[in-house]
Amino acid sequence: MIKPLWRVRHCLLSLLFFALPGGVVAAENARLDTQVTTEEVSDKLARELEAAGYALEMPPGAPMGAAYIALRNLSASERVLARVELPSHPAGKIEMHTTQEVDGVSRMRPLKKIALPGHGTIEMRPGATHLMVHGVTLKAGELLPLRLVFADGTIRDMRLPVYGREQQKQRAEPGTGHHHGHHHHG
Repeated sequence: MIKPLWRVRHCLLSLLFFALPGGVVAAENARLDTQVTTEEVSDKLARELEAAGYALEMPPGAPMGAAYIALRNLSASERVLARVELPSHPAGKIEMHTTQEVDGVSRMRPLKKIALPGHGTIEMRPGATHLMVHGVTLKAGELLPLRLVFADGTIRDMRLPVYGREQQKQRAEPGTGHHHGHHHHG
C-alpha cells in the first residue's frame, strides 16, 4: 500500500530531525529569518517608493497593449527596475521599452533595466519609456496587476486602471497632466 505523500514527507523530516539534532530546526529558523527580512525590505520599499500609473485599452485585434508607470524614489539610494511581471497572467509578459528617434523615424528599443536615481523620478509616457503588455487583453474599466521586481530582489505590487479611448484623449490634452494619479505621503 502506498502511503500518502504528506506521511512520507513527515517520516523523512522526522528521520532528519532525529539524525541531525538541531539541524532541521536551525535550517527552518534560517528560512523563516530570510522571509522576515524579505518582508521587512518590501515594507521599507513601500515607504521609500511611490508608484502610480495606467494602461490603455487595446484596439480590437491588437496583439499587445501599453502601460505607463511613474516612480518616485524617496530614498537616497538608487533603485534599478530589473523587470515587470504579470502575477495574475502567467502566460503574459511585459517588456520595458523606450522610443528613440533615429534619422527622423521613431523606433522602439527594449530596455533590460531602468535606473531610478536616489530622490529621483521616472515617468513613463507615450512616445517615450513605456511598458509593452503581451498575452493580456486590456479592457477599459479593468485593473491590470503588475509586479515591479528590482535588481536587489525587492518587489512592489501595484494595480493599474485601464483607460478607454476617451480617457486617453483627455490625458493627452494640455493641462491635464500626468501627476493626478500620484499618492504622496504627508
